[in-house]
Amino acid sequence: MRSILVIRLSSMGDVILATPLVRQLRATYPDAQIDVAVAERFSDVWRNNPRVSNVWAVPEQMPNQSYDLVVDLQGNARSRTVRTSIAGKTVRIRKHRLEKLALVYLKRRPPVVTPITTRYRNAVAQLPLLVDADGPEVWLPEDAAAGGEYKPPYTARKRDYTHQPTQGELRIAVAPGAHHYTKRWPAERFAALCKGLVDQGASVVLVGGPNDVELCKAVAIASGVSVVNRAGARSVQDTARILDTCELLVTNDTGVMHLASARRIPIVAIFGSTVGDLGFAPYGVPHTIVEYTIACRPCTHIGRASCPRGHFLCMHGVSVDMVLNATNDLLQRNN
Repeated sequence: MRSILVIRLSSMGDVILATPLVRQLRATYPDAQIDVAVAERFSDVWRNNPRVSNVWAVPEQMPNQSYDLVVDLQGNARSRTVRTSIAGKTVRIRKHRLEKLALVYLKRRPPVVTPITTRYRNAVAQLPLLVDADGPEVWLPEDAAAGGEYKPPYTARKRDYTHQPTQGELRIAVAPGAHHYTKRWPAERFAALCKGLVDQGASVVLVGGPNDVELCKAVAIASGVSVVNRAGARSVQDTARILDTCELLVTNDTGVMHLASARRIPIVAIFGSTVGDLGFAPYGVPHTIVEYTIACRPCTHIGRASCPRGHFLCMHGVSVDMVLNATNDLLQRNN
């Protein structure tokens, strides 16, 4: 196997969850050219990854060579457009569409939850593959410059068993944003959570991209306490560096959740219209999912612009105490 192209165009979380497969391909085929094709806005996930030979930022850059193997982890019309421009044997992800539909519309839970990382790996099941159980990766320039194994700062802190963060050092990241409305826990509850964490002696850092600036500003003001608002980060690397200073992330089911997994930060994730049975729970890192059980969950596999039943109980049923208790429990278990 001399050349491999892996296609996963979007979204950020899905792209991050493709990184374990590329690591395993590199371990199995150390001398191969391993390229990735990704939507330009998510290309930062791969930019500094030493396991990748070339990053094709689609559509500005399209692969222009043939490959021994093309691994399509997107499996839609956009990835097909990329495939048609190149030659090579193609394998595609099995998307389990019927299973998703049965879960969303019939509430039929799968007997075994198959994480998306396993589904990606199954796409190349016919090949020899050195499988590992490590989590996803997002390399920063300083990680790659250091060489050797992947060691985010949080991992290094945890290896120093003499380090126990005091209340003054305990820094918790909070990410109140999400692209879809039904994935967002109400802003006023995030504000109350921030107050509860600060009252317990923690420092709170609000994180998010440019679209989360106003939301994070509102949360900070409504909390009535001093928090650090770092929303507005314009790159994956900027957000990763903020997360690296924290001991835990509280987040909705969104891309930042998977970025924290890649940086090995423990996670408390609040799930509303989606569920972990869809295969997108945090991977390879200590985590707790906080959710409110209600018969209409899940109503979607990606999120909706509004609650189809109007009550939004999947999120309104998650109390501040539930999230605060989950945060404290995870901190105690992980220290």
